[in-house]
Amino acid sequence: MATVESASFREGRTHPASPLVRAGRIVVGLVGVAVVNMRDTREAGKWLPIVGLGLAVLAAAGAYVAWLFTTFRIADGDVRVSSGVFIKRVRRVRIDRLQAIDVVQPLFARMLGLAELKLDMAGGAEGRVAIAYLRLADAEALRASLLAMAAGLDHRTPEAPERPMLQVPIGAVVGGALLSTAALIAFVWIGIVLLVVFVSGSFRVVGAALPGVLGVVAPLWQTIQTHANFAVADSPDGLRLRHGLLETRAQTVPPGRVQSVRVVQPLLWRLPRWVRVDANIAGYAGRRADEGHEHNSTLLPVGSRAQADLIIARVLPGVDISDVEMRRVPSRAKWRSPLRWWTFRAGSNEQVFAVRSGVLTSVHALMRHEKIQSVGLTMGPMQRLLRLATVHLHSTHGPVDVVAPDRDLAEARQMLDLEARRARHGRAAAAPERWMSTSPQADA
Repeated sequence: MATVESASFREGRTHPASPLVRAGRIVVGLVGVAVVNMRDTREAGKWLPIVGLGLAVLAAAGAYVAWLFTTFRIADGDVRVSSGVFIKRVRRVRIDRLQAIDVVQPLFARMLGLAELKLDMAGGAEGRVAIAYLRLADAEALRASLLAMAAGLDHRTPEAPERPMLQVPIGAVVGGALLSTAALIAFVWIGIVLLVVFVSGSFRVVGAALPGVLGVVAPLWQTIQTHANFAVADSPDGLRLRHGLLETRAQTVPPGRVQSVRVVQPLLWRLPRWVRVDANIAGYAGRRADEGHEHNSTLLPVGSRAQADLIIARVLPGVDISDVEMRRVPSRAKWRSPLRWWTFRAGSNEQVFAVRSGVLTSVHALMRHEKIQSVGLTMGPMQRLLRLATVHLHSTHGPVDVVAPDRDLAEARQMLDLEARRARHGRAAAAPERWMSTSPQADA
C-alpha cells in the first residue's frame, strides 16, 4: 500500500492478490454454467472441464494484466484511480467533498485477508471511486487518513474512538426475514410445489419449479446475509455500521449526511413489536440496486422502537419523532383512497416535517427543514374535483419519500409556503458540516 509522505501519499498499486479475487468471481460463474450443461448432456462432461479450465486461466491472466495497469494516487486533495490497458481511464474524487467511505470484504477477498475501499461524493455514479483490493489493515488505515483529511486535520490523525450502541441478534434478522412478504410468497410457492408432487406422485415438477423456488428464496437469503451481525457504534466521525455474513461491510454515516428518515413496521412485525429504520443518505444517492443501495440506506434492519429512537436521536440530533402534531386528511379524501385515507397524517414543528401512512405496513417518515431541496404541489383530476392536493418534499434520492397526499387544497398551499420558508431559513442558519465533528453521545 502507499505510504504517508508529508501531506500526500505516493502513487501505488493494490495488493498483488487482487487479480485472484476478480478472477474468482468469473470462475464461479463458469462453474455454474458447466454444472448446468453437464446435467443436460453427458457429452458436455467430456470437454466442459477442459474449456472451463482454459477460460479460468484466461480470466486470471486478464485480471493480472488489468492489475498491472491500475494504480491509485492520493495527493493535492484528490484521490485518483487510473486503470485501463488500451484505453486509459482516471477516476477522481476530491477529499473535501467525500460523502461516504466504506470498507467492503467480498467472500473471496475475506479468504485472502483483503478489503475494498469505496469512496463516494455527491454526483452519483460519476463521483464514486473504488480501490480494490488492499490488506484489511491497510484499507482501514487509509480510510482513517482520508477521514482526517476530509475533516481538515492532519492525515496522521488516528481514527476516532467509538462507543458501541447496539447489536442486532442473528435470530431477529432471520425472524424479520421470515415474517416478510417475500417469505410469505416463498412459503406459498413451496406449498404449491409440494401439493402438486403429492397429487401427481411425480418429482419431475420439482426440477421445473426449482428456478421459481430459488427466485423467491433468494431475496430472503440476501436480506439475512446482508444484515447478519449488524452492529451500530457511535463516533465523532459519525454513525458506524458493520454488517454482513459472507460479504462484510463497514460503513460510516457522517454527521449531517442523513437527509430524511423513515420508521417501517410491516403487519407481521407488530406482534414482536419490531421496526426498521431507513434513511436517505447523501453519497449513496446514485447507487444502483445491484450495488446494495437499499441495504446501504438501512440504519436498523430490525429492532425495538426504543432502539429506533436511539438511532434517530443520533442522526437527527434534537428531534423527537413523537413530538410532531399529526393532522388527518379531510373525510372527502375517502373517495380517492377508500382503504388508506384514514391513515394519512402530516404535520411539522420547528425542526422537521413528518408524514405517516399505511394499513398493512405502517410508515412514519420525516425530514429536517434545512435538508429540503425543493417542495412541490400536485393535483390530479379527481383531486381537483375534491379540492385536494399532494405536497412533495424533495431531497437526496433514496428509499424514503416524504409525501403528504390528499390534503385540503388551502392547507396544502399553506404547507407549501411554510416549508419553502423554513427550508430557506434552515439552510441559512445551518453550520458547515464536516467529518470528525463533536458528538454529544460520544462525549457523554
